[in-house]
Amino acid sequence: MSKLLSPKVLVPVAIVVVAIIFQAVFKIPGVILPEISIPAEPVLDLFGFTITNTLLAAWLTMILLIVGCWLITRKMSMVPGRWQAALEMVIEGFYNMVEGAAGPKWTPRFFPIVMSIFLFVITASWLGLTPLMGGWGVLHHVEAGHEGYDVNWLNNSHSFGILVKGEQTAVEGEHAGEAEAEQYILAPMLRASTTDMNFTLALAIVSVLLTQYFGLSSLGLGYLSKFIAVGGVAKAFRQPGLGCAGRIGAFFLGVIDIFIGIVETISEFGKIVSFSFRLFGNIFAGEVLLGVMAFLIPYIVSLPFFGLELFVGLVQALVFMMLSVAFFVVAVSGHGEGH
Repeated sequence: MSKLLSPKVLVPVAIVVVAIIFQAVFKIPGVILPEISIPAEPVLDLFGFTITNTLLAAWLTMILLIVGCWLITRKMSMVPGRWQAALEMVIEGFYNMVEGAAGPKWTPRFFPIVMSIFLFVITASWLGLTPLMGGWGVLHHVEAGHEGYDVNWLNNSHSFGILVKGEQTAVEGEHAGEAEAEQYILAPMLRASTTDMNFTLALAIVSVLLTQYFGLSSLGLGYLSKFIAVGGVAKAFRQPGLGCAGRIGAFFLGVIDIFIGIVETISEFGKIVSFSFRLFGNIFAGEVLLGVMAFLIPYIVSLPFFGLELFVGLVQALVFMMLSVAFFVVAVSGHGEGH
């Protein structure tokens, strides 16, 4: 009982109660529950191509990274200042981490790729937590059977307005056509690109294709023997001095190698699935959690969840980076050399 009455418990509870009372007394506008959509929403048409909100966010991420890298590196010096020294310390820490897994030979080739992946994923995920994402965008008329909101229009042309909480109604039945002109849902103009399955799938395919490239660069065509393992069967018939029993045993071992090759091939596709779904699932679930918490208990109470999502974004970027390194290392190692 004393633990329940401790300041560590009472202070957060008091903050929640005060926030709820403050919102009720002063009638602070609530938060609209965002539309939960797994596919990316189209927001623009550019030269006949449909542009989605996650694609716009990916372009914004690239612009921020390119401009940021230029600003950071344009005045570098041999005697680093405070900010340059801090940045070099961070980069050196990541480099040493990759070198510990890949070794000094391959790290110079692996590091630029995996560090770029890390920076892109973490920047895209953290951008999804900023006010740029989710709160503004394109209004779409609701379809029959769906729920929508009224809009307080801010201009006479009805091209700019604010969704009104508390006016949510279902558009269905014979009045669907009449209500459709008045009820709207919001398609965010920007949405974190890591919440789009197309983005995570493309990133996973790039990682797996690079794995095959490094394997072929290191081992040549012999790398493909782990997928097409027919050498054992051929050896059973061609190697002299095995005898009848030896050839039968070698034949069955060769058949096992063939099945192992099939499993290896399937595992490469499994990497794509696991990579893409892990990143997509964690970041998308975090976005939904933040939206629901902001809708149920707006403003102050949802702030700790932003800290949680910052940590999740960091972990997911780091996991994607180090798993890519691990797959690269396995690919460049000969059979029996993997660690």
